[in-house]
Amino acid sequence: MESVSVADLKHLLEVKGKLEALTQKKKELEKNLAEVERRIAALLGSARGLPAAAVQGAARKGKPGVRRRIAQPSLASVIADVLREHRKPMKVNDIAAAVVEKKKYRTRARDFKSQIRILLYKNEKKWFKKVAPGLFTIAAQQQNAK
Repeated sequence: MESVSVADLKHLLEVKGKLEALTQKKKELEKNLAEVERRIAALLGSARGLPAAAVQGAARKGKPGVRRRIAQPSLASVIADVLREHRKPMKVNDIAAAVVEKKKYRTRARDFKSQIRILLYKNEKKWFKKVAPGLFTIAAQQQNAK
């Protein structure tokens, strides 16, 4: 067995004491945090009569009513990728499903299919081509197929 000096033992006891004190302080802080979270939940629960945006804005830091943008590629470029990979014309519902499921596009839109439909029909960047009612493909792909 290895011999330990008295100084080492004193140091270990000192460290143990500090560790116990910090552990106790951590427990107190966790208890305080739980109380704060309970109060926040009570406030949010009592604000049920208010509009959702007001409650969410009050619960967030920063400006109330301002949403943080999700960092991801544009919807048009994701749709173009889906159509390019599929290589055949697709329906709007199938495009929406592929964008969300295969490309893992995140959205907060209530009616995401309508958002996609509007983007495809407006076609401001001329990336898409309508080949039949409700069927779309990539414009360059359609030109190459001729």
